[in-house]
Amino acid sequence: MSNPNRRPLDETRTEITALDQQIQQLFLKRMACAEQVAAYKLSTGDAILKPDREQYLLDTLGAQVPENLRQEYASMLKNIMRVSRKHQYAWMLDKEPNRLRLPLVPRLAHPPRVVYQGLPASYQAQAVQAMYPSASTVSHVKTFEDVFRAVQDGQADIGVVPVENSTVGTINEACDLLAQYDLHICHSHIDHIANCLCACSGAALDTVKTVYSIAPALGQCQHFLKSHNFTQKEAENTAVAAQLVAQSGDLTCAAVCSEQAAALYGLTVLARNINDDKTNQTRFIALTRGLSAEPDDNRITLVFTLPHDKGSLSAALSVCADHEVNLTEIHSRPIPETPWRYRFFADLEGSLCDPAVCAMIYQLSEELSTVRILGSYRISNSTEAR
Repeated sequence: MSNPNRRPLDETRTEITALDQQIQQLFLKRMACAEQVAAYKLSTGDAILKPDREQYLLDTLGAQVPENLRQEYASMLKNIMRVSRKHQYAWMLDKEPNRLRLPLVPRLAHPPRVVYQGLPASYQAQAVQAMYPSASTVSHVKTFEDVFRAVQDGQADIGVVPVENSTVGTINEACDLLAQYDLHICHSHIDHIANCLCACSGAALDTVKTVYSIAPALGQCQHFLKSHNFTQKEAENTAVAAQLVAQSGDLTCAAVCSEQAAALYGLTVLARNINDDKTNQTRFIALTRGLSAEPDDNRITLVFTLPHDKGSLSAALSVCADHEVNLTEIHSRPIPETPWRYRFFADLEGSLCDPAVCAMIYQLSEELSTVRILGSYRISNSTEAR
């Protein structure tokens, strides 16, 4: 039975529209005031973000709102203040573009010297071939850190390392080294990975007891490896594992590697495409010494730390949303010697050539504890599994 005292929905909506129009006019007035504040702070060098001032408004105005609506009001007020800051940063950056200085250098389209970790026929070697087929010198080193050192010391122009796998996630060692070394990402490549179980001629699945490979490759094949009760041992690289098994001549040992590695090191493929996920992919990055940017870049990577305040991560992510920059991935890593404090790695769509992206980075650099641009680059993708 209908309630005769219930107000028709259309009438309520009409009133809401009228209220929203009033809010719109107040919003425009507030943004005009924000520009006046920005002009004052531009002349005095004062910071835009004033946490004490914002907290005062939240406490004072929030106390005037009924308790059952206090949280909702606080959320609205925080959003208004954040958008106001966004407008001030954009206004100031428009007046003084040099407030965000990006020391960009020309990008090496055809680097002569490229280095990777492992041995020939590893997945990293294949990624190098896909990314830089014209490189005149391609060398390999023993560890990921050796790759970073070679580029930093000028022994190589580009270093290629894996940074993420679609099955096992982030390659933490590579991310930690990105934070440690002053290098930048200039290109990225996603390769479809089809792992194989490979052993010496004469071996069979029932003779194999121990399987060697790099930890991420083993992690990508856990269902297969555990179903055969294989003992798993880590090697420095998939190709290193293949070479190790080939040199041992031991029919009880096998390697998780590519078919290309099996062919190069004379192994027999006992099982193909043993990944848990048949769409298994790994993303590789190319590292160089200078920060570069091109208009057709489609990814930016940042690393940042946050003030130890309530809601600081949410506020940082909201800045990206305010600037309509799409966040594609974020993860945290512990900061050494500072227990329970973290640095955050974030991937965003876009290019440093885009003014909207630069405005977002400027705001983040002003409001977060630290912000470092790890790279502006384009991601390519292989079309065939191998």
